[in-house]
This record gives sequence, C-alpha cells and structure tokens, in this order.
Amino acid sequence: MKNFTLLFFAMILAAANLFAADLNVVGSFTSWNNNDAAFKMTEIGTTGIYSLEKTLPAGTHEFKVTYSGTWDNSPAGDNRVFTLATEKTVKFYAKLNGTQILFFSDAQELYVIGAAVGGWNASMKLMTNTAAEAAYTANVVAGGYKIVVKDKNSNIVWNDITPSDQNVSSTGNHTFKLDFAAFTVTATANGQTTPSLSSLSNSFITVGQDMNTAAWYNANSTAQAENFNAKNLGSISSPLYIGGEITTAPVLDGVSVKMFCQIDELAITEIPLVWISNNGTTSSKWQTAAGTDIFAGNTLTKGTAYKLKVWFNATHGTTTLWDSNNMANYVADFTYDITSKVGNQNVSINISGANRTVKATFNDEAQVELFTLSGQLIRNAKAANEFSQSVSAGTYILRINGTAHKVLVK
Repeated sequence: MKNFTLLFFAMILAAANLFAADLNVVGSFTSWNNNDAAFKMTEIGTTGIYSLEKTLPAGTHEFKVTYSGTWDNSPAGDNRVFTLATEKTVKFYAKLNGTQILFFSDAQELYVIGAAVGGWNASMKLMTNTAAEAAYTANVVAGGYKIVVKDKNSNIVWNDITPSDQNVSSTGNHTFKLDFAAFTVTATANGQTTPSLSSLSNSFITVGQDMNTAAWYNANSTAQAENFNAKNLGSISSPLYIGGEITTAPVLDGVSVKMFCQIDELAITEIPLVWISNNGTTSSKWQTAAGTDIFAGNTLTKGTAYKLKVWFNATHGTTTLWDSNNMANYVADFTYDITSKVGNQNVSINISGANRTVKATFNDEAQVELFTLSGQLIRNAKAANEFSQSVSAGTYILRINGTAHKVLVK
C-alpha cells in the first residue's frame, strides 16, 4: 500500500510538471501566432528551464515568450530583438518567476550593468556569447549588477533575466556569466582581488566664492542642516559661485574626482576637486579649491527662473562611480536678477539697420535679444561692446538688457 501511495503521488507530481509551464516563442518569424505548435518550448529535464531550438533566416527578428494561446502576463515592454547576418540555428530559453516569464535568446546581445561595472546608466558592458553561455571579464568594484537586454527601440529591458539585483562582494577582476541551459548568473573572482575605487559618500555643495565662508548644503550626506536638492536659492543679483566636497574609499593613488554643474539644459561646467586629506587608510576627502562662477559662459535672461543641477563622479583606472541622486541630480532653483553695467549706466546705445545688418554698439557687456516683429526670437547673446546680425530687409525688435528698440533694416 505504501509503494502504491508513493507511486500515485509521483504520478501527480509528474503531471503537475508536465503542465507547469505551457510556453511558446512568438515573434515576427511566427507571424505573431502565440499558439504555434512548432514554436512550443519544452522543459530541459525537470529543471524548470524551458528551451526551443530553431533555424532562422538572416535578418532582424522580433520576439517574446508567452503562455501558449494567450497574451495574459505577457512580458512587459516592447518586442525583444536580434539580428542574424546569415541563416543560423537559434536557441531560446525561459523559466517562470511566479507568473512572470523570464526569457532570452542566445542570439541576443546581453549586457552587464550596475554599480559593479561603472553605474546604472549607459555604461553597460556587452557580454560575449558562446554556444553555452555569455561572459564578460573585467576589473570591477563591489556592488550590485544585473544582466539585461535591449528592446527593438534600444531601450534597456531590466527584468527578463535578473528581476532582482545581483551582487559582487569584492573588488578586483571578475568574470560574469549567464549559463544558458541552467539560466543562472554568476560573478566569479579571478585570483587575488586588487584594490579599486569602491564608494563615493558625504557629498556637499557650497555656494560662495571663498570655501571658508561659503554656505554648505547636503548632497548625499546628512551632516549639515539643509539640503541643496529642492532648495530655492532665491533671486541672484551677483555672480553665483559653486563648490563642493566628497569622500572616496578606499585610499588609492590615481583617483580623479570631478563636480558637474548645469543651468537648465545649457552647457555643462566641469569642476575638478583636489585631494584634501586621508582618513587613515580607509577614505580620502576631496574639495574644490575655490568657488566657480556658474554664470560665466552662459547666456541668461534677467527676471527668469532657472534650475541649477549638480552631480559628482570619481574615476580610478577603468572604474567610474557617480553621485547623482539616482541619476536625477541635485537640483536647486534660482531667479537670475543680474543687470549688466550697460543697464546701470546712462550711456548712449547706437543702433543701425544698414546693409541688411542689425548692429548695436554700447559700453561694456550686455544681454542682447533680436526678434522678428511677430515676436520670433532670432538670436539671444551676451555681447561685449558690439552686436551684429545679418537679416533680411524688414522691421525687427532689438532688446538690450530688457529695453526694446525697433530697428528698420534696409
């Protein structure tokens, strides 16, 4: 009776495994028929991993893996894609994560991305595919990572292979692998690990020309009373000087640390941070030597509100770490309220429209905007002593430091 009972339950388990995952590969090569028996996946033994092998023609192919005959719980995002230079036999792999279908093809481009390999941004690393696995070897830092693919629009698909973040526990040379048939991801250290840049912390942003008297704000630290992010700096009526400080670990030679500033979508200002001190052998402190005038080289309009974005990075060898508020940057608001000396002085401004050229001369530096009569902006520039712009014959509006002048061009 005992043997019969065991056999009965074994039969039930076998039947459960048989119907546990009814999966189909569906794509441009199946005319998007999600129940094509020729593209039904089969389990590899009793591993819970499903596969399908097909020979496909040269070209670019789009695909997904779905539950057979239904689009319910279909993988999120746009179609996955791969390109074959010639006719080739392609293997597809899938497994279930609850009701979520994890899947990939050995013909896809597979990438490692994350803090371990340079950051959760565009610095993803292409793996090398063989018949049985995809691999990537490099010097990395301790931190999280994922194996990802791209969809047909070149957007990152985050959860097809590793829905949870993976982790590298130590710095040094590692090999990342995706074993196709086992559907497993590993990061294995190659020999003795070597020290490398592992963290950025305690970042601060200063506002003021002199670092000793500047106002200090938190970036990712909580040691100061006020955060720079989401702060309103108010109306700025004189040059705005920005500086910063950040801590890197461990103590290493050859580290380069930078701070970046950007007003709205204008040019990015890159500011180097210099080494200040070491905290024993665990970390180094870096700081700007003096404040940097962020208005220099930028053309701003008096009375206009702007956003000031700040972020940091540190580089050591091939490793670059970012402190960018999870890629959102540290962003403060301000209103530009600086009046140029021309606006403050009672000086004459000479304007002419001869030879199909709008020309103005004045003393010192001025903010100049040229518009059509209908209000379309032709040019916005900060000019020193002179402004000129070739245009067609007609009437234009020239605004100098906020004062408008009508110009007839012949």
